[in-house]
Amino acid sequence: MRRGNIAYKEDYVVVECTDPAELSSILSGSESRVTVKPTTRSGIQFKCEYAAAELLGLALCRYRGSAVFEHESANEKYLIFLPRYGFAAIDVNGARVLTSPTRGAIVACQQTKSLTLSGPMEHLVIVVDRATLSSRLMDMLEVPVTGEFDFFPEIDLTAGAGLTIVQTAAALHSGLASSAALRNAPVARSSFTNGLVELLLESLPHRHTSDLNRVTSPMPRHVKRAVDFMRANLSKPLTIQEIALASGSGIRSLQEGFRRFKLTTPRSYLQYLRLDAVHQELLQAKPSQTVGDIALKWGFPHPGRFAADYRKRFGQAPSETLQSSSFRIRSSG
Repeated sequence: MRRGNIAYKEDYVVVECTDPAELSSILSGSESRVTVKPTTRSGIQFKCEYAAAELLGLALCRYRGSAVFEHESANEKYLIFLPRYGFAAIDVNGARVLTSPTRGAIVACQQTKSLTLSGPMEHLVIVVDRATLSSRLMDMLEVPVTGEFDFFPEIDLTAGAGLTIVQTAAALHSGLASSAALRNAPVARSSFTNGLVELLLESLPHRHTSDLNRVTSPMPRHVKRAVDFMRANLSKPLTIQEIALASGSGIRSLQEGFRRFKLTTPRSYLQYLRLDAVHQELLQAKPSQTVGDIALKWGFPHPGRFAADYRKRFGQAPSETLQSSSFRIRSSG
Protein backbone atom coordinates (compact mmCIF):
# COMPACT_ATOMS: atom_id res chain seq x y z
CA MET A 1 0.00 0.00 0.00
CA ARG A 2 1.05 3.58 -0.54
CA ARG A 3 2.79 5.12 2.43
CA GLY A 4 1.29 8.14 4.14
CA ASN A 5 2.23 11.74 3.40
CA ILE A 6 2.52 14.35 6.15
CA ALA A 7 3.06 18.05 5.45
CA TYR A 8 3.81 20.46 8.29
CA LYS A 9 3.59 24.23 8.33
CA GLU A 10 3.78 25.76 11.82
CA ASP A 11 0.54 24.69 13.55
CA TYR A 12 -1.11 23.44 10.36
CA VAL A 13 -0.64 19.77 9.43
CA VAL A 14 -1.96 17.79 6.45
CA VAL A 15 -1.94 13.98 6.67
CA GLU A 16 -2.81 11.57 3.86
CA CYS A 17 -2.71 7.81 4.37
CA THR A 18 -4.07 4.48 3.05
CA ASP A 19 -2.12 2.04 5.25
CA PRO A 20 -4.23 1.11 8.34
CA ALA A 21 -1.16 0.29 10.43
CA GLU A 22 0.50 3.58 9.62
CA LEU A 23 -2.72 5.48 10.16
CA SER A 24 -3.02 3.82 13.58
CA SER A 25 0.47 5.04 14.42
CA ILE A 26 -0.25 8.59 13.18
CA LEU A 27 -3.46 8.90 15.21
CA SER A 28 -1.95 7.42 18.40
CA GLY A 29 -0.05 9.48 20.94
CA SER A 30 1.63 9.23 24.34
CA GLU A 31 -1.76 9.31 26.11
CA SER A 32 -3.93 7.51 23.55
CA ARG A 33 -3.85 4.48 21.31
CA VAL A 34 -5.87 4.12 18.10
CA THR A 35 -6.16 0.91 16.06
CA VAL A 36 -7.68 1.19 12.57
CA LYS A 37 -9.40 -1.93 11.21
CA PRO A 38 -10.93 -1.77 7.69
CA THR A 39 -14.21 -3.70 7.42
CA THR A 40 -14.14 -4.20 3.63
CA ARG A 41 -11.53 -5.36 1.12
CA SER A 42 -11.40 -1.93 -0.46
CA GLY A 43 -9.44 -0.66 2.55
CA ILE A 44 -9.52 2.97 3.61
CA GLN A 45 -8.31 6.33 2.33
CA PHE A 46 -7.77 9.07 4.87
CA LYS A 47 -6.93 12.78 4.65
CA CYS A 48 -6.88 15.21 7.55
CA GLU A 49 -6.12 18.92 7.71
CA TYR A 50 -5.37 19.84 11.33
CA ALA A 51 -5.05 23.45 12.54
CA ALA A 52 -4.07 24.39 16.09
CA ALA A 53 -4.97 27.57 17.95
CA GLU A 54 -4.31 28.71 21.53
CA LEU A 55 -7.29 27.00 23.17
CA LEU A 56 -8.27 24.24 20.77
CA GLY A 57 -7.57 22.34 17.58
CA LEU A 58 -9.70 21.74 14.50
CA ALA A 59 -9.38 18.77 12.17
CA LEU A 60 -11.13 18.47 8.80
CA CYS A 61 -11.11 14.71 8.10
CA ARG A 62 -12.16 12.88 4.92
CA TYR A 63 -12.54 9.11 4.63
CA ARG A 64 -13.28 6.62 1.87
CA GLY A 65 -14.04 3.03 2.71
CA SER A 66 -15.41 1.52 5.90
CA ALA A 67 -13.44 0.95 9.08
CA VAL A 68 -13.56 0.72 12.85
CA PHE A 69 -11.26 3.03 14.84
CA GLU A 70 -10.74 1.39 18.23
CA HIS A 71 -9.65 3.89 20.86
CA GLU A 72 -7.96 3.76 24.27
CA SER A 73 -7.22 7.12 25.85
CA ALA A 74 -5.93 8.58 29.10
CA ASN A 75 -6.03 12.21 27.96
CA GLU A 76 -8.67 14.64 29.19
CA LYS A 77 -9.86 16.04 25.86
CA TYR A 78 -13.30 16.44 24.37
CA LEU A 79 -14.05 15.78 20.70
CA ILE A 80 -16.91 17.56 18.96
CA PHE A 81 -17.85 15.78 15.70
CA LEU A 82 -19.54 17.94 13.04
CA PRO A 83 -20.25 15.74 9.95
CA ARG A 84 -20.61 17.36 6.52
CA TYR A 85 -21.55 14.15 4.74
CA GLY A 86 -21.56 10.46 5.61
CA PHE A 87 -22.43 8.62 8.80
CA ALA A 88 -20.57 7.33 11.87
CA ALA A 89 -21.34 5.47 15.09
CA ILE A 90 -19.40 6.28 18.27
CA ASP A 91 -19.22 3.85 21.19
CA VAL A 92 -19.22 5.92 24.39
CA ASN A 93 -18.94 3.63 27.44
CA GLY A 94 -21.13 1.01 25.75
CA ALA A 95 -23.75 3.48 24.49
CA ARG A 96 -24.02 4.08 20.74
CA VAL A 97 -24.05 7.71 19.53
CA LEU A 98 -24.95 8.14 15.83
CA THR A 99 -23.77 11.11 13.75
CA SER A 100 -24.90 12.45 10.39
CA PRO A 101 -24.95 15.81 8.56
CA THR A 102 -27.90 16.80 10.77
CA ARG A 103 -26.61 15.36 14.04
CA GLY A 104 -23.23 15.97 15.64
CA ALA A 105 -21.77 14.68 18.89
CA ILE A 106 -19.57 15.76 21.78
CA VAL A 107 -17.68 12.98 23.60
CA ALA A 108 -14.89 12.67 26.14
CA CYS A 109 -11.78 10.89 24.85
CA GLN A 110 -11.53 8.78 28.01
CA GLN A 111 -15.05 7.45 27.46
CA THR A 112 -14.83 6.89 23.68
CA LYS A 113 -14.11 3.26 22.85
CA SER A 114 -14.56 3.15 19.07
CA LEU A 115 -15.65 5.05 15.96
CA THR A 116 -17.27 3.11 13.10
CA LEU A 117 -17.30 4.75 9.66
CA SER A 118 -19.43 3.59 6.73
CA GLY A 119 -18.79 4.80 3.18
CA PRO A 120 -17.44 8.21 2.12
CA MET A 121 -17.46 10.68 4.98
CA GLU A 122 -16.21 14.14 5.87
CA HIS A 123 -16.40 15.74 9.27
CA LEU A 124 -14.92 18.67 11.12
CA VAL A 125 -13.72 17.84 14.63
CA ILE A 126 -13.11 20.34 17.43
CA VAL A 127 -10.51 19.13 19.96
CA VAL A 128 -10.48 20.91 23.33
CA ASP A 129 -8.94 20.08 26.72
CA ARG A 130 -11.19 19.64 29.75
CA ALA A 131 -8.88 22.06 31.60
CA THR A 132 -9.56 24.72 28.97
CA LEU A 133 -13.31 24.29 29.37
CA SER A 134 -13.04 24.33 33.17
CA SER A 135 -10.83 27.41 33.21
CA ARG A 136 -13.13 29.36 30.88
CA LEU A 137 -16.21 28.29 32.83
CA MET A 138 -14.61 29.45 36.08
CA ASP A 139 -13.96 32.84 34.49
CA MET A 140 -17.59 33.03 33.36
CA LEU A 141 -19.04 31.98 36.73
CA GLU A 142 -16.34 33.55 38.92
CA VAL A 143 -16.42 30.43 41.07
CA PRO A 144 -14.28 27.26 41.22
CA VAL A 145 -15.41 24.37 39.02
CA THR A 146 -14.56 20.72 39.65
CA GLY A 147 -15.46 17.34 38.21
CA GLU A 148 -16.53 16.19 34.76
CA PHE A 149 -18.85 18.07 32.43
CA ASP A 150 -21.08 15.13 31.47
CA PHE A 151 -22.18 16.76 28.23
CA PHE A 152 -25.37 15.48 26.60
CA PRO A 153 -23.69 13.79 23.59
CA GLU A 154 -26.05 14.63 20.70
CA ILE A 155 -26.00 18.00 18.90
CA ASP A 156 -28.71 19.18 16.48
CA LEU A 157 -26.79 20.75 13.58
CA THR A 158 -29.79 21.98 11.59
CA ALA A 159 -30.65 25.13 13.56
CA GLY A 160 -29.93 27.23 16.63
CA ALA A 161 -26.73 26.77 18.59
CA GLY A 162 -25.67 23.62 16.73
CA LEU A 163 -25.75 25.38 13.37
CA THR A 164 -23.86 28.33 14.85
CA ILE A 165 -21.17 25.98 16.19
CA VAL A 166 -20.79 24.43 12.72
CA GLN A 167 -20.48 27.82 11.03
CA THR A 168 -18.08 29.21 13.64
CA ALA A 169 -15.84 26.13 13.62
CA ALA A 170 -15.73 26.07 9.80
CA ALA A 171 -14.80 29.74 9.63
CA LEU A 172 -12.10 29.29 12.29
CA HIS A 173 -10.61 26.24 10.55
CA SER A 174 -10.55 28.11 7.24
CA GLY A 175 -8.95 31.12 8.91
CA LEU A 176 -6.23 28.96 10.49
CA ALA A 177 -5.37 27.05 7.31
CA SER A 178 -1.95 27.45 5.73
CA SER A 179 -1.29 31.13 4.87
CA ALA A 180 -4.83 32.10 5.98
CA ALA A 181 -5.64 35.42 7.65
CA LEU A 182 -6.04 34.39 11.30
CA ARG A 183 -2.54 32.89 11.44
CA ASN A 184 -1.12 36.42 11.37
CA ALA A 185 -3.77 38.07 13.55
CA PRO A 186 -3.19 36.89 17.15
CA VAL A 187 -5.74 39.22 18.79
CA ALA A 188 -8.51 38.25 16.36
CA ARG A 189 -7.52 34.58 16.64
CA SER A 190 -7.71 34.68 20.43
CA SER A 191 -11.10 36.39 20.32
CA PHE A 192 -12.38 33.84 17.80
CA THR A 193 -11.23 30.80 19.78
CA ASN A 194 -12.46 32.22 23.09
CA GLY A 195 -15.82 32.82 21.47
CA LEU A 196 -16.05 29.24 20.23
CA VAL A 197 -15.16 27.80 23.66
CA GLU A 198 -17.79 30.00 25.32
CA LEU A 199 -20.34 29.00 22.68
CA LEU A 200 -19.75 25.32 23.49
CA LEU A 201 -20.17 25.97 27.21
CA GLU A 202 -23.26 28.14 26.89
CA SER A 203 -25.16 26.19 24.23
CA LEU A 204 -24.41 22.47 24.81
CA PRO A 205 -26.17 20.97 27.86
CA HIS A 206 -23.80 19.75 30.61
CA ARG A 207 -23.60 19.31 34.36
CA HIS A 208 -22.88 23.00 34.97
CA THR A 209 -25.54 24.43 32.65
CA SER A 210 -27.88 25.23 35.55
CA ASP A 211 -25.11 27.31 37.14
CA LEU A 212 -24.71 29.32 33.93
CA ASN A 213 -28.45 29.81 33.60
CA ARG A 214 -29.29 30.41 37.22
CA VAL A 215 -31.04 33.62 38.16
CA THR A 216 -29.93 34.85 41.59
CA SER A 217 -30.82 37.75 43.80
CA PRO A 218 -28.14 40.39 44.43
CA MET A 219 -25.15 39.11 46.40
CA PRO A 220 -25.58 39.72 50.15
CA ARG A 221 -23.48 42.51 51.60
CA HIS A 222 -21.54 40.23 53.92
CA VAL A 223 -20.47 37.99 51.01
CA LYS A 224 -19.43 41.02 48.94
CA ARG A 225 -17.47 42.44 51.90
CA ALA A 226 -15.74 39.07 52.35
CA VAL A 227 -14.76 38.94 48.66
CA ASP A 228 -13.46 42.52 48.76
CA PHE A 229 -11.45 41.72 51.91
CA MET A 230 -9.95 38.62 50.26
CA ARG A 231 -8.93 40.58 47.15
CA ALA A 232 -7.30 43.30 49.25
CA ASN A 233 -5.32 40.79 51.34
CA LEU A 234 -4.55 37.93 48.95
CA SER A 235 -0.88 37.65 49.86
CA LYS A 236 -1.60 37.48 53.61
CA PRO A 237 -2.22 34.25 55.61
CA LEU A 238 -5.94 34.84 56.15
CA THR A 239 -8.05 32.70 58.48
CA ILE A 240 -11.77 32.02 58.15
CA GLN A 241 -12.26 33.90 61.42
CA GLU A 242 -10.59 37.04 60.00
CA ILE A 243 -12.67 36.87 56.84
CA ALA A 244 -15.90 36.45 58.81
CA LEU A 245 -14.99 39.36 61.09
CA ALA A 246 -14.25 41.62 58.09
CA SER A 247 -17.55 40.63 56.48
CA GLY A 248 -19.53 41.51 59.60
CA SER A 249 -21.03 38.03 59.92
CA GLY A 250 -20.46 34.78 61.72
CA ILE A 251 -18.52 31.87 60.22
CA ARG A 252 -21.62 29.75 59.64
CA SER A 253 -23.49 32.62 57.95
CA LEU A 254 -20.46 33.35 55.77
CA GLN A 255 -20.14 29.72 54.70
CA GLU A 256 -23.84 29.53 53.85
CA GLY A 257 -23.61 32.76 51.84
CA PHE A 258 -20.68 31.47 49.79
CA ARG A 259 -22.40 28.13 49.23
CA ARG A 260 -25.51 29.84 47.83
CA PHE A 261 -23.96 32.70 45.87
CA LYS A 262 -20.46 31.45 44.98
CA LEU A 263 -21.21 27.70 44.88
CA THR A 264 -18.18 26.95 47.03
CA THR A 265 -16.58 27.55 50.44
CA PRO A 266 -14.76 30.74 51.50
CA ARG A 267 -11.45 28.83 51.62
CA SER A 268 -11.89 27.42 48.10
CA TYR A 269 -12.84 30.83 46.76
CA LEU A 270 -9.76 32.37 48.38
CA GLN A 271 -7.58 29.76 46.65
CA TYR A 272 -9.36 30.48 43.36
CA LEU A 273 -8.43 34.18 43.68
CA ARG A 274 -4.86 33.38 44.68
CA LEU A 275 -4.33 31.04 41.73
CA ASP A 276 -5.48 33.85 39.44
CA ALA A 277 -2.97 36.19 41.11
CA VAL A 278 -0.16 33.66 40.57
CA HIS A 279 -1.20 33.20 36.94
CA GLN A 280 -1.16 36.94 36.24
CA GLU A 281 2.26 37.39 37.86
CA LEU A 282 3.73 34.43 35.97
CA LEU A 283 2.48 35.98 32.72
CA GLN A 284 4.33 39.21 33.55
CA ALA A 285 7.30 37.70 35.42
CA LYS A 286 10.82 39.12 35.23
CA PRO A 287 13.70 36.80 34.23
CA SER A 288 14.94 36.68 37.82
CA GLN A 289 11.63 35.40 39.23
CA THR A 290 10.93 31.72 39.84
CA VAL A 291 7.72 29.71 40.09
CA GLY A 292 8.50 28.83 43.71
CA ASP A 293 9.01 32.46 44.76
CA ILE A 294 5.79 33.62 43.11
CA ALA A 295 3.76 30.72 44.49
CA LEU A 296 5.06 31.32 48.02
CA LYS A 297 4.26 35.02 47.75
CA TRP A 298 0.60 34.21 47.12
CA GLY A 299 0.26 31.63 49.88
CA PHE A 300 1.21 28.30 48.27
CA PRO A 301 4.01 26.76 50.38
CA HIS A 302 3.71 23.20 48.99
CA PRO A 303 5.16 23.05 45.41
CA GLY A 304 3.67 19.69 44.41
CA ARG A 305 0.16 20.47 45.58
CA PHE A 306 0.36 23.97 44.06
CA ALA A 307 1.50 22.63 40.67
CA ALA A 308 -1.39 20.14 40.58
CA ASP A 309 -3.97 22.81 41.48
CA TYR A 310 -2.49 25.21 38.94
CA ARG A 311 -2.58 22.66 36.11
CA LYS A 312 -6.17 21.79 36.97
CA ARG A 313 -7.11 25.49 36.86
CA PHE A 314 -5.18 26.62 33.78
CA GLY A 315 -4.44 23.45 31.82
CA GLN A 316 -0.63 23.75 31.98
CA ALA A 317 2.20 23.60 34.48
CA PRO A 318 3.18 26.90 36.12
CA SER A 319 6.67 26.50 34.63
CA GLU A 320 5.11 26.48 31.15
CA THR A 321 3.35 29.79 31.84
CA LEU A 322 6.63 31.25 33.10
CA GLN A 323 8.51 30.01 30.03
CA SER A 324 5.94 31.54 27.67
CA SER A 325 6.29 34.82 29.55
CA SER A 326 10.09 34.73 29.18
CA PHE A 327 9.75 33.97 25.47
CA ARG A 328 7.46 36.98 24.93
CA ILE A 329 9.86 39.27 26.80
CA ARG A 330 12.84 38.08 24.71
CA SER A 331 10.85 38.39 21.48
CA SER A 332 9.79 41.95 22.23
CA GLY A 333 13.25 42.95 23.38
